Amino acid sequence: MTGRATERSTSLSLYREAVVPAFERPVAEGLIASWGITGFNHTGATIDAISVGPRPAALQAIANLMDSAGEMNGTGTPGRPRDIIAAAKANGVGVMGVRAVQAGALTAGLDRTITEDQRATGNDFDRAAPYRALCRQWGDDPAIIAHRYALGPDGVDTLVLGVKTVAELEQALAAERAGPLEPDRVAAIDALGLRST
Repeated sequence: MTGRATERSTSLSLYREAVVPAFERPVAEGLIASWGITGFNHTGATIDAISVGPRPAALQAIANLMDSAGEMNGTGTPGRPRDIIAAAKANGVGVMGVRAVQAGALTAGLDRTITEDQRATGNDFDRAAPYRALCRQWGDDPAIIAHRYALGPDGVDTLVLGVKTVAELEQALAAERAGPLEPDRVAAIDALGLRST
């Protein structure tokens, strides 16, 4: 969402004038229970959209230790997902955390050759080298630690899994069984200074 429409967003005025009424109509008719939006690229507009009613029931927000949307960032500027998550919680909007392993950048190794249009993920993978080193020091799988990290922030209600294989699903399930990452480990990861700025 933005003040004006862009390739990957809906203008805030169009959202209020057309999208919200279109979503509220089937709720009023009993056809759906609720609706939600994705809020990655335009922090101010997203917070505005969830702060003034009618509000969505849920919001997809970036939830990873780098605060990175990778290629999903259509603006080229940091999206401030923690501010979006905090605003959602303050306004009673559920949060579906996405990109826990940032398209593989927070795993032990990328499972594909990075193309030019995936360069943001490649850059994040390179930038995350200290994170992988820390996970090796702990004797833990970086993907599991990344999922456990993403489970922890106050306001994240659930994670959307972007798994492609049974092995990736097993990593996510292992993270869920272990639960949110311990505060001292969160602090050690945050001290690496990997968040998008």
